[in-house]
Amino acid sequence: MLVNMHTKKINLDKCVAKEKISEWIEQDIIVPDSKPDAVKIANVTVTPYVNDIEVMDGKIKVVGKINYFVIYLVSDEKFNTRGLFVSYPYTEVLNVDNLKANMNVTVDSKCKNVIYSLPNERKISIKSEIIFDVMVKDNVYIDVIESFDEDSHIECKMKKKMFNNIIQNKSNIIASKEDIMLPKEAEDFVEILKLDTKIINTEYKESYNKIMVKGDIDTNILFLADNPNENIKKLNFTIPFSAMIEVNGINDKSKFDVKYKMRDFGIKLNEDITSTKTMSAQYQIDVDVVMFEEENLEYVDDFYSQIKDLKYENNIIEAISQNVKLKDNLEIKENLSNILPMNSTILNYSLDTSNINASINNGTVEVEGNAKIYLLLQDMTNMEIENKTIDILINEKINLDNIDKEIKGHVKIEKENLYITQNGNDLEVKIILDIETIIEDIVKMNMISKIEEKDLDLDNIDSINIYIVKPGDTLWKIAKKYKTSIDKIVKSNDIINPNEINVGQKLLIIR
Repeated sequence: MLVNMHTKKINLDKCVAKEKISEWIEQDIIVPDSKPDAVKIANVTVTPYVNDIEVMDGKIKVVGKINYFVIYLVSDEKFNTRGLFVSYPYTEVLNVDNLKANMNVTVDSKCKNVIYSLPNERKISIKSEIIFDVMVKDNVYIDVIESFDEDSHIECKMKKKMFNNIIQNKSNIIASKEDIMLPKEAEDFVEILKLDTKIINTEYKESYNKIMVKGDIDTNILFLADNPNENIKKLNFTIPFSAMIEVNGINDKSKFDVKYKMRDFGIKLNEDITSTKTMSAQYQIDVDVVMFEEENLEYVDDFYSQIKDLKYENNIIEAISQNVKLKDNLEIKENLSNILPMNSTILNYSLDTSNINASINNGTVEVEGNAKIYLLLQDMTNMEIENKTIDILINEKINLDNIDKEIKGHVKIEKENLYITQNGNDLEVKIILDIETIIEDIVKMNMISKIEEKDLDLDNIDSINIYIVKPGDTLWKIAKKYKTSIDKIVKSNDIINPNEINVGQKLLIIR
């Protein structure tokens, strides 16, 4: 006869794979006829975007585009520096072990290394190392046994645990075109030399059946100016974005995990002849919303019957019961003396953290590696552009208080900020890293599909036994083995604390 179980269905995550996959992508850029010949390459900025992915068994097809901003030197009476912007599509196939087509996959991309050359004055060859950060998760549906019928006479070992029960996952693309009016100090704008963007100030608010997400795109532009006294200038502005995402079933228990990723960004000077120059920016942002409920459940962790023989199908499922997110800030300061060439000024700087490894080791977050700082300099004597790279050694530790040393999880640099002050040939460098540690509370649970009870064969069960406690034994395990109860063992052996038994201890077992 089948035993009636009272269950609750929960949906959990399972981390299948987390990999950083490196691919080199080569591209030849032709200088258009409208531009002067290139004499020397001064700087190349490579920004990859992921536009779409196709998940297959064992591999991911990634489709995207790469934006190239090239600063090069020319032989020109008016400008000795020019800029070139081009965008090219790419397609890469990434191999990922244990990947199935129905799994949830996110792919981020970042440029780690750039190699460039100038075969001739009209051709620029660029080879870029792109790091694809792949996260693979799978949904695990579990029927948690909360109880059995009272007349089943089943002994239950109960356990209480917090679960993040995933209700739904919604993805949305925010796409817009914005016109930006250039300030007076940028009215001498000629062309973009370098562009950097990042998403900042994100927040969300939930309503009856919608989530409102919003934030800003922090935009920094280095541009060529028609100005004899300052031919290269900077421009900074923010572009606000917002969207309403429909999410059904929001209630007081609903919680959200919202992630943002830049899918595409492009900007150009409007050609319309007006009294005030304007730029047109087009962008696409991927927004991923996971809605979940925190369920503090008491469930059956193990069971047996003293009077019946129970037969059931058992499958052990491993999943993440909940994610605990911890946020910390690391601040690194360096004073560098005589690091810059004479008569040079810093036009632009950027930080590369791709050579920094962050991991959890023995209850401590370890952040180690080299932070690379890329400086774009201008010689104020001849106005020529040059690059300089500075390595800053990072070796920092963050103690995770009140966290088990055997925990599993992953660490990532959520945000990075770089502040540089130039004092002649010296630099004051301050790096601030926002570190996010995601602790994965991994649980192994018995998936019981059906329980059938049969009459117990008492001929093979002794009514009285002497048992010697072995390593790893508990009263529950012993009671289950001999089809008795913990109370009987406690009373028969005058045990004061049922949670404390000693290896080698002799126990009288009466069924």
